[in-house]
Amino acid sequence: MSLQGRVVGVAHGVQDVILLARRHGVELEAEELDRTPLVEWRGGGAAAWGLSEAMRPMSR
Repeated sequence: MSLQGRVVGVAHGVQDVILLARRHGVELEAEELDRTPLVEWRGGGAAAWGLSEAMRPMSR
């Protein structure tokens, strides 16, 4: 994953994208990943990364 042209880490899923972004001062929620201009998907988009799964409430 890169931010402003600089590689900041490897994202293996939606939660990784959110975590890496937050570590670099960009606050994102799973619900906005598929519509924000801050994220450019390559190779499949949000659906391929399990975005709908990340948005489901966690079971207790």
